[in-house]
Amino acid sequence: MSGFGRSRTTGGPVQPSEELLKAVETLSEKSGFPFQISPEPVPGTSLFVVHTPDHGFRPEYTVTRGVLGFRAPFNFPDAAPEDSFFVIPVDIKLLSPDPVRNSIDVNRASRTENFVTGSALGNVAVLLFSWHLWDRVPWNRRAHTLVDHYSHCIRRFEHAENG
Repeated sequence: MSGFGRSRTTGGPVQPSEELLKAVETLSEKSGFPFQISPEPVPGTSLFVVHTPDHGFRPEYTVTRGVLGFRAPFNFPDAAPEDSFFVIPVDIKLLSPDPVRNSIDVNRASRTENFVTGSALGNVAVLLFSWHLWDRVPWNRRAHTLVDHYSHCIRRFEHAENG
């Protein structure tokens, strides 16, 4: 039996570990946003959806608040969260065209289906940002937390490059 999304001992769905649940709780406390974690991994993966339903977005966007999240593996902190993050709604745009690309589309983000299946979000499309969040400093389970990952997401999302 595959280890993806199933318990190796019972064959049932993998549940978030106590360590991962505690990390999400700490993220909520430190960020000030009520983060949630999916009760089981996205089907076909070993990744849990971690998200907050009402996060503020930059004033340059057509939507000022929405969902912000990412996916974390069942073996966190030994493995890093995915090197990406997502927002909902997917139709978020810039209020004014960015000066480099002359476009109101959000740079380096794409509509993605089935990314959050199995979470409280249902099976909605997300706007996925693949930003290589850990390209400057490799993930270190002893030094990095979900709070660090969230900080990387926010830094990338709020960076002018997105516009």
